Amino acid sequence: MILSELIYRHIFRGSIVRKMCGATIRISDKAIIRNSRIVASPGTNIIIKDKCIVDNVEMYLNKGSVIIGDNSILSGRKNEKLKIIVNNGMMEMADHSKLSCRRIWLRFGGCLSIGRYTNINEGSEIRCDECVEIGSYNQISYNVRIWDTNTHSILDAAERRRVTEDRFPYFGYESERPATAPVKIGDDCWIGENAAILKGTELGNGSVVGFGTFLTNKKIPDGAKVVNERPVRVVSK
Repeated sequence: MILSELIYRHIFRGSIVRKMCGATIRISDKAIIRNSRIVASPGTNIIIKDKCIVDNVEMYLNKGSVIIGDNSILSGRKNEKLKIIVNNGMMEMADHSKLSCRRIWLRFGGCLSIGRYTNINEGSEIRCDECVEIGSYNQISYNVRIWDTNTHSILDAAERRRVTEDRFPYFGYESERPATAPVKIGDDCWIGENAAILKGTELGNGSVVGFGTFLTNKKIPDGAKVVNERPVRVVSK
C-alpha cells in the first residue's frame, strides 16, 4: 500500500480510506467513518455526505461510483462487516436511510438506488447486475435476498467443465453477465424475514411480503399482501 493514497484523518477512528491515483473520494467533514476499510480504484468515485455514519464496513470499488446521502447509516454487525463490492456499477442511497445488511454486490454495470428513510436489516443481501430500485419508507427485515440476476450463467456440463478447468482456481467468477431482469420495490413496503425478491419482480407501493415468501417475475399491485401458503401433510402420528 502506498502511504500517499491514505486519507489520514480516518485512521484515528480505526479506518483505512485508500484513494488510488485517478480515484475521487469526497467525504464530508461531518461524516463519521469508523472501524471500516474503503478502497477506491482508479477512475472510481465515492461521495459520503453530511452527518453520515459508516461503521464496520468494507467498501471496494473497482469500477463505478457510490453516493451516500445526508444522515444515512451503513453499519455492519459486531463480528461481521457490511461488505459493499462494486466491480462495475453505480449505487446511490438517499438521505436518512440505514443499511445493516450483510452484502451489496454490483457487477456488469448494475445500477442500485435506495430511497429515503428505508431500513434494510442484518443478514440481507442485494445483488445487482442490471437494475434494482428500492423506494422510500420501506422496512426490509432480516435475511432477505434482493437479486436481479441468476448470479451465474447456465452452461451445459461440457462447457462448465471447460470453463472450470481454464479458470482454475478462479472458476467461480463470471466473465459475462448472466440472465437478469430489473427489480423494483415501491414506497412504504414491508418485506418479512427470509423473503426472496428475485429478478423481474415489481412490488407496488404499500405491499406486504410475508415471512419466507419467494417471488420471481411477479408484478404485485399497490397495497397487496403476499404470503407463501404451503400445504401441511401429516406423515405419522
